[in-house]
Amino acid sequence: MKAVVRLYGQELWRFGLCLAVFLTAVLTGGDTARIAPFAVALVLLLSLGLMLLKSAVHLALPFLQLTLLLIFCYDSYAVFIRYVWLAPVAVAALVVFLVRRRPQFVKGPSLLPLVAVSVATLLGGVGLIGAADYFRGASLGFMLLLGPGLVFSYWIMKHELADSRARERFLRDMLYWGLTAAAVTLWYVVPLILQNGGPVGFAVPQWSNNIATIMMIAIPTALAEKKRGLPHYVMLAVMLVATMAVGSRGGQIFVGAEVLLCCLWAWQTEDDPIKRLWNRTYFLWALMAVGYVYAILITNAAAFGLVSKTEARSLLLLRSLEDFCRNPLFGTGLGYRGNADLYSAKEGAINWYHMMIPQIVGGLGLGGILAWGYQLFVRAKLSFAVWRERDFAFALCYLGLLLMSQVNPGEFCPVPYAFLAVCAFAAIENSIEEKKVLQAVA
Repeated sequence: MKAVVRLYGQELWRFGLCLAVFLTAVLTGGDTARIAPFAVALVLLLSLGLMLLKSAVHLALPFLQLTLLLIFCYDSYAVFIRYVWLAPVAVAALVVFLVRRRPQFVKGPSLLPLVAVSVATLLGGVGLIGAADYFRGASLGFMLLLGPGLVFSYWIMKHELADSRARERFLRDMLYWGLTAAAVTLWYVVPLILQNGGPVGFAVPQWSNNIATIMMIAIPTALAEKKRGLPHYVMLAVMLVATMAVGSRGGQIFVGAEVLLCCLWAWQTEDDPIKRLWNRTYFLWALMAVGYVYAILITNAAAFGLVSKTEARSLLLLRSLEDFCRNPLFGTGLGYRGNADLYSAKEGAINWYHMMIPQIVGGLGLGGILAWGYQLFVRAKLSFAVWRERDFAFALCYLGLLLMSQVNPGEFCPVPYAFLAVCAFAAIENSIEEKKVLQAVA
């Protein structure tokens, strides 16, 4: 009886938090000044949770929903700098958490590549940019979060995701995160589509790429349940439609391929013959639907804005190659501001190359190319080791992030994207280690 009450209590908590975040997003109209108090409330809730709760995994959904609210707060440095007093509170809460939990440092296969990427990030720009650019607040903050910060995150989350129930909870929380993002998206775009008589001709929201990234990370979690059925495919379809409708070109290009891979995985890993047949049917439906949508996108590429003669990304791609030649060993670094003519960063942000591969090539040089190549190789190896397990959903979540990172900063944004990538592979490592222990006992 206790287990049933706990289960329904958890679901009620998730639903209540998601509803509150949805209402905050739609009723504030995405206005930063009106969202800020709700964001502060979530930070205080997270701080309190760190000091009191047994596991940080219980805070996953509030953390994720906080990041969802923050995507609407574009160019909001002037608003949030007023809440700088929260930083000591959050740090104190984290210290209390570490003292209470005393997480053991466990080295897994992901750690060494992560350290290599951290070193490459810190060395980026050495020999090219001046000390003023290297040590300016924004660049130093990003370097510390993407470097030592991710190694620190690995230490904590490797410990927190050691239990299979914690990993299940984390996947469930990411599902609710994605569904909340889909609900906000549809609330915004459906009236515009009805008004314009189709999914074109309306202004794409500034937050379209971020919310598409969130949904692409969350989509695989819909099929990560032990008992997959029609409701799970409906949730997947809702996020698919929302990703297509929001106007993010990266989402429109990549989400179909991700959905097909998710459906194929669900089909291939289902043991029950009846459910396997249904999963095969769902895969075929998804194949036809995605093929039809892609055909529409390709034949109407200009109308959907997929083709643009003034696209800055192509110029940034060429710029990254030029900058690599200027400093082949360490690139331009995160403090580089030479891209300001092509990409004007807001206060507190970076002059990105705006795509993951150019950011590595131009921004981190040969050191970054080798470190990231090593990390992606290890991550692929870990993913294939669990492809028949439920925890392979973490690898598919990372794939969604990786695909979106090809046209956006993506994994170079420490919170939440780079952090979630670290969590995903800490979880996969724990799944592999748990399986080895069970096999040894058997």
